[in-house]
Amino acid sequence: MEENFSTGKPSYLFPKDKSLEAIIDRYRFSALGSLIKGIVHNLNGSLQILSMRLEILQRLLAQEKGKTTQTARLNVEQCLEQIEQFQALIEVLMKAGIQEEENELRLIQIKDLFEDCLSLLYHNLFFKHQVKVVKNISYDLPPIKARHSDLSLAFWNLIQNALEAMEKSPVKVLTLGADLDGDRIRVTVRDTGGGFSEEAKAHLFEPFFSTKKGRHLGLGLFIARFLLEARGGSLEVGSRGAESIFTVFLPASPTRGN
Repeated sequence: MEENFSTGKPSYLFPKDKSLEAIIDRYRFSALGSLIKGIVHNLNGSLQILSMRLEILQRLLAQEKGKTTQTARLNVEQCLEQIEQFQALIEVLMKAGIQEEENELRLIQIKDLFEDCLSLLYHNLFFKHQVKVVKNISYDLPPIKARHSDLSLAFWNLIQNALEAMEKSPVKVLTLGADLDGDRIRVTVRDTGGGFSEEAKAHLFEPFFSTKKGRHLGLGLFIARFLLEARGGSLEVGSRGAESIFTVFLPASPTRGN
C-alpha cells in the first residue's frame, strides 16, 4: 500500500494517480492565496493610516518650528503601533507561507492558530461587521505536534464552513473553544447557521457534497477530516437547534510550549 507523501497516511482512497494529494495541494495554494489577500488588505489599511498620521505630524512640526508637542508625540505613537501591526501580519504570512514548503512537524498552540486565522479574516466585510466571535479557549493547553500548513488548513476550512453557513442566518455567532480532555485536546467550532438534517449529516464529509449552492465545491470538510485523521486526530459533528458543532480531538504533545 502506498504512503501519502503529504500526510504519511496510507493512500487507500487514491492509490494510483495521487488525486487526493493533488486536491489537497490545490487547496493549500488556494488557502494561502486567501491568507495573502487578507494580509495585503490589512497592510493597505494600516499604510493609509500611517501615511495620514505622518502627514499630520509633518504639518505640526512645521508649524511649531521643531518644538515637540503632545499632539505630535501622540501621532508618532500611533505610527509606531501601525508598524507593529505590519510585523505581526508578516509573521503570520511567514508561518502560513514559508512553512508550507517544510515537511517537519512543529509544536503548535491552538490559541495561536485560531488567532492567526481570525486576524486574516478582517478583510472580509461580512465577518468584520456582522459576525460575533466568542472564544472559550483555555490558555494553559499543551501544544500539538503537527505540520503547520496541514493543521492551519484544516481549521481554516472549519471556520470558513461556519461563516458560509451563517451568511443568511438572522443570528451570526462563531464560537471557538479548546480545552483538555484527558491526553487529548478538544477543539470546537460552533456556528448559528441553522444546523443540518440527519440526512445531510450522513454525507457532510463526503467529497463534493455541499448543502450550499453556487461556488461551493464541497471539499472543505472532507479535506479537514482527512488532514486531522492523518495526525492521529478525529472530527465529529453535531447539531443542536440552529447551531452546528464541529468537534476535533487531537493528541497533545507531552512537551509543553514555552
